[in-house]
Amino acid sequence: MLSVIAFHESFEMVDYQGEQSKIRITVSYANDTSNTHAILVNSYQKYTISQEYSWTNNNFTRFNLQGYSIDNNPIVPIQRSSYGNFTLDTPTDSNHSIVFLAKPQFKIITPGTNKINFFPSSQTNDNWFDADSDIQIIAPYVLQSNQEDARRQLNGWSLDSPDINIIPRQESGTFKSHTIHMSSMHKIDLEYTTQYYIKVISNFGQALGTGWYDSGTISYVSVVPIDDILVKHVFTGWQGQVIGSENQESVGVLVDSPKIIVANWVTDYTNVSTIGIVIIAIGVLVLIYRKRRTSSKA
Repeated sequence: MLSVIAFHESFEMVDYQGEQSKIRITVSYANDTSNTHAILVNSYQKYTISQEYSWTNNNFTRFNLQGYSIDNNPIVPIQRSSYGNFTLDTPTDSNHSIVFLAKPQFKIITPGTNKINFFPSSQTNDNWFDADSDIQIIAPYVLQSNQEDARRQLNGWSLDSPDINIIPRQESGTFKSHTIHMSSMHKIDLEYTTQYYIKVISNFGQALGTGWYDSGTISYVSVVPIDDILVKHVFTGWQGQVIGSENQESVGVLVDSPKIIVANWVTDYTNVSTIGIVIIAIGVLVLIYRKRRTSSKA
């Protein structure tokens, strides 16, 4: 945890026996977060202490360096960091006492996802949080995949439990949890459900059922014919993988991949033909009628 590095310029002080004098640097830790130790160094030589920013008690708790004090002077705060070493040039004119102050932190484990954010963010910009702080997790409701018509929908989450808390689904935005108090390590799981897009296409009538559905479920699609005055369009069946009779106007679809379901139609001109025949017949009758009137007047 603690290493001593760097000797640079030397300003030797020789005692009456001709030997360079020594001074003692005592390093301790507030609240006994690590072991106190002493170092003997040559006086008036530049001396650097290198102290780790973080050190752990176990895999889920650690201490993170906040500041230091020299000879019981006020604490000097430092910029906190998760990893690496903090270096301190130490005076060697006489014996000195250095006290390092560290903050206990607890880890949040988020297996299986890197989409979780925290509010407020960690003081050390990672998933370790100061003891007694309060945080919330933030996660997107929808994770779009590389495939345009496939995605993952947030279904629920758990805190230190195998039981998932189901949450209301939303098509966009982010989910924010209740406040989590950091008095110990926590494990957070998010449950996302794979969804596929089912598209229903129909050139006539009203197509129903287009949308996102959970993988492994059965969606229902249908088409509602529209009454035509002249030209009728008759539904003849479905193109695509459907469950049930293809000729039914409402069928099921197994959601195991993105699908396009197309309604097929034929055009029926019976009404047009009938009306045409009637019009022609009326025209013929009118011509006959006019011809007879003309003949009778002659």
